[in-house]
Amino acid sequence: MMRLNLFGKHLYSQIVSPLMISSVVVGIVATLIAVFFLSSLTDSWVDQVAEASTESLNARFEARARSMGRMAKLTAQDTDLSLALALGDLASARGSLVGINVALGFDNMALLDSDGIVVASTGFNDVRPGDQLLEEDQQTWVDLSMGHPAFLSVDAFQTLTFLQPIVVGSSNTVYTLVLSQVIDEEFLRELSAGSETAFCFYTRELEQVACASNECTSTAESEWHSADCVVAEPDPAVASALDDAFSSDEGYGVSTFAFDGVNYRARAQRLVLFDDSTGAGDGYLVAIVSQELSDDAGQTTRNLIIMWSVIAVFALIALGGWVARRVSDPLVDLAAGAQRIAEGDFSTKVDIQNTNEIGELAETFNQMTDSLRERSESLTKKVLELATLYEMSRALGSTFEMPVLLDSVLDSALRIFGVELGYVMLRDKESDQLELIAHRGPDTIVGGVTALRSSMSEWVVREGRPLIYNPIKDDEELAEVDPVTGALAALCVPLMSSEGTIGSITVGSRDATFRFNSDDVRLLSTIANHMTIAIGNIELFISLQEAYLATVRSLAAAVDAKDPFTRGHSDRVAQFATLIAEHMELSHDQRIALEMAAYLHDIGKIGIKEDILLKPGKLTDDEMAQMRHHPLIGANILKPVAFPWPITPVVRHHHEHYNGAGYPAGLKGEEIPLLARILTAADAFEAMIADRPYRKGRTEEEAIEELRRCSGTHFDPRVVEAFIEVLLDQTRGAQTKPGVDLGEVQTEEVRAIFVALCDGMFLSFRRLGGPRLASNVERELGVFFVERSMPFTIAHGRMAVGAVEGYTADEQLELMREALRHLDVIMGRLSGHTLVDHFYTDALAGLSERMRDIARALGLYVHG
Repeated sequence: MMRLNLFGKHLYSQIVSPLMISSVVVGIVATLIAVFFLSSLTDSWVDQVAEASTESLNARFEARARSMGRMAKLTAQDTDLSLALALGDLASARGSLVGINVALGFDNMALLDSDGIVVASTGFNDVRPGDQLLEEDQQTWVDLSMGHPAFLSVDAFQTLTFLQPIVVGSSNTVYTLVLSQVIDEEFLRELSAGSETAFCFYTRELEQVACASNECTSTAESEWHSADCVVAEPDPAVASALDDAFSSDEGYGVSTFAFDGVNYRARAQRLVLFDDSTGAGDGYLVAIVSQELSDDAGQTTRNLIIMWSVIAVFALIALGGWVARRVSDPLVDLAAGAQRIAEGDFSTKVDIQNTNEIGELAETFNQMTDSLRERSESLTKKVLELATLYEMSRALGSTFEMPVLLDSVLDSALRIFGVELGYVMLRDKESDQLELIAHRGPDTIVGGVTALRSSMSEWVVREGRPLIYNPIKDDEELAEVDPVTGALAALCVPLMSSEGTIGSITVGSRDATFRFNSDDVRLLSTIANHMTIAIGNIELFISLQEAYLATVRSLAAAVDAKDPFTRGHSDRVAQFATLIAEHMELSHDQRIALEMAAYLHDIGKIGIKEDILLKPGKLTDDEMAQMRHHPLIGANILKPVAFPWPITPVVRHHHEHYNGAGYPAGLKGEEIPLLARILTAADAFEAMIADRPYRKGRTEEEAIEELRRCSGTHFDPRVVEAFIEVLLDQTRGAQTKPGVDLGEVQTEEVRAIFVALCDGMFLSFRRLGGPRLASNVERELGVFFVERSMPFTIAHGRMAVGAVEGYTADEQLELMREALRHLDVIMGRLSGHTLVDHFYTDALAGLSERMRDIARALGLYVHG
């Protein structure tokens, strides 16, 4: 079927004609787009100038306010002023103010009493003692904004004012120091020095206060008006920009207007001083920028774009014709040669005398027929290699055990290369040392640890590059190139991941005639890439497994939080159950399943009424019947969750008795899952030794005797035997462990432990609750310290112990205990006491073993 070609059948016309048309179209479109975007660009540039000007002036306002704040704080600390106020000598206080203001040069300085009445003043003539300096509606704001700058009206002047409290005397009498700078034309000129933009300052009621403008000039020869004239005769567009700034959330407004034939851009920007949380100190800056220069530049640029677009179109058309001729003629010859090859003539040659890419293409074309047979044989070999790699890739996904995986990959690599020696090394993330994981060859490593450090792998991992070594044929005494395996020829490539070089794989042979080549490097690198991916998958699986466990622990904490008397119950049951599983040598998957089931075994209590769950006394028969539903409720909750371990049956049957008298199914003996039998014993033991509101917990010895008594009836005898052995081993270990001699503990060491515990708890709390919640805890705890006159301070998550003279060592210890108990109360109220237990555990884990023992021995616990 013939297809219609609008540009003819010749390649030349098919290249040149579309190129001519597209060049013209592109030139026209590019010109239009450039002109359009240039207009937007000039407008954007003017907006940026106005924005930069207002931001710069805003920053200078803040800098001036901060400078006033520093001056206010220095004035508040003046010794003479503080002494005069403490003595109630207001005349001396005013004299101090006069002297200070002479040095600082503010427009007005005043002192207000707690009612806002002026008691001393210097600067404004109309501000006298007894005056109410601020308006009545401003007084409340002043009370809330002590230590803040603000825009305020003082003595009919709009001022930049800084209010600073001064606390004097033992009665903590509070005065307010008022520093005021009048906002007028001179003030704005000083702040906007170096800027060619005209500025005005408006109050938050949008009333003009002052403008920074030079004298307006206008001559008969040139009707030129500066932006200052616009300020003097403001356009309604300025009011529009102010209205937008007042009403918009962004706090700015922009408008454009023409004045005397020149376009101007007005930008109104809300000005809010730092630390002004009430918003009562808002002011507005208006910057007016002339667009005359940008308009002229835009017109000139548009003319240049049009001119160069026309030139570029003609240049592209001419270049296209030349390129088409250079390309079409050689391609005709190449097409004819390809047709002959398609007919089976592999002796075809083409003669094209070009030095460009077409000449290289012709040379490659001529080499193609000579290399077809070689390529065919090479492709056959590659197919075999790919088949082997495919089988190896399937094996990589069949296991998540690192040693098994690396052994399998190493065996496959040795089969592919036909060699007998090899090993895999991985970098330990903790020690950053290479470790031998898989090894094939001699039963023992030649050279031991020294050989590992001087092997090829050490260099390859350090440099991140492959290394190949082949023995010299003429060398009669061949040296072993690899000290680990004793290989004479060896190839080693790195295992590269996104984290860098994580290890290496090495293959070698003791055959002196064996040679590795570059294809072998490529093949072993491919195997190494597959191995790296599989290692990453295993590490990801492990991290997911840890994430599962962390989630399960969180669920367990939520369950325990429902009953404050069983806090930590699930954690302790999980610890006991894990110890039993390890002693009974259960598989890794069984241990993980048991640990997770232990954390979640009481999740069904979520469905039990709290008046039953928290009842301090003995339950009635009806209440006990409802309580016995919690294993089924828990199993039903966990059933939809796709755990990779069989957790649900363990939770469902953890209250079954070995003699069949348990619930909910009345299973007996081996009918009960093994993990459920272990969990039953661990759960019962923890319940026996734990304190409850209605009884005191038993001792471990009494609980062990109860386990023995109920062995064969309530519990599996094998589980009881293993559990008792674990408990006795722990007891023997605790007895042999040396205790802490409290007589040798210094008071400074106790204070260091107390500070470390508090800092650790605050760090954990901040990570969970965020900075704001942590600041609330600090503030409340600080108030508590002040009210109790405790020698402790807390700031930025750091506890500090102040002067402790007058306190005995026992009194200091009791103060520390009281501080920790109150910290538990505050954090418990904000996050729950179960989480506080975790915070305390994390802090305790960060201490040395000796410090932990001292903390326990001295009773530095957080429970309030």
